[in-house]
Amino acid sequence: MRKMSSEAEVRAVSDHGENIAQEIMPKTTHVTGKMSATSRIPVSRAVWEELSGLKSAGETYDHLLAEMIEREKNRRLFEDMDRIEKRGKFVAMKW
Repeated sequence: MRKMSSEAEVRAVSDHGENIAQEIMPKTTHVTGKMSATSRIPVSRAVWEELSGLKSAGETYDHLLAEMIEREKNRRLFEDMDRIEKRGKFVAMKW
C-alpha cells in the first residue's frame, strides 16, 4: 500500500510476521538542485500514528520534521547552557 504526498511517500511494510510498520520516504533534493534522492526511515505503526497526529492539515512531513529538528537543537543548546551554568566555572574574557 502506498500513499503519496508532495514531500514524502509513505507505505506499509511487513517484517515477514504479524507486525506491519510504516516507512517514511522523504523526497529530498541534492544541494545542486539537479538531483533528487529518496531516503527511507522505517518506523513502527505507533510512531507513524504519533507523527501523523502532529502534522497539521496541509503541512508536509518535510516541514514537520524540519521543525522538530530545530526544536531539538534548541533544547540541546539550552540544556548545555544550563549544565555549564550549574558547573559555575567561567573564564573572564578580555575585550
